[in-house]
Amino acid sequence: MNANGLGLFIAVGFVLTLGGTLLWMMRLPRPLPREAARAVFSVEAARCIVVPILDLFYTERAVELACRLGQHQAATIVLASIVKVPRVLTLNSPLPQEVQDRAQQALAEAQQIVGRHGLQAIPLTVRVREVEEGIRRTVRAYQADMVVLGITGTEPRVPTMFTRTAEELLRRPPCEVIVDHVPA
Repeated sequence: MNANGLGLFIAVGFVLTLGGTLLWMMRLPRPLPREAARAVFSVEAARCIVVPILDLFYTERAVELACRLGQHQAATIVLASIVKVPRVLTLNSPLPQEVQDRAQQALAEAQQIVGRHGLQAIPLTVRVREVEEGIRRTVRAYQADMVVLGITGTEPRVPTMFTRTAEELLRRPPCEVIVDHVPA
């Protein structure tokens, strides 16, 4: 093969490769149906996610779920350790050290989960009479887009504080509410 034939062969190969690359780059993905596009936009719009923190396994699952939901848009995760204060005490009265230690330990574990995802965590302790009241207050204070609440399954006739909280939040949602219901 002479020099002209080799040059022509290389030029044709280059043009075919370039043409194939351009065709591949120009192909458009199939459009999403309107409902699916709306769902994608709804999840991507969540810039601030509140996770009520308790010292239980299903709360850690809720933190993990919130991180995965907020990963793509680098959402801020507000970790609100909800401490229920008995009505016989004022809201700012000192609580037993073990209650404070449990709340701090739960917040620290939740912050580690958020840190593994590279997201910003805002840890705080919210002292309230009712858990639902504290969640609503936190959502308003941080203008949250979503609440991720983890609860565990119980006997159908035995509602726990957390199932009552979930029911109340779903009745009058302060924003989008996702309930992660872990089977017992």
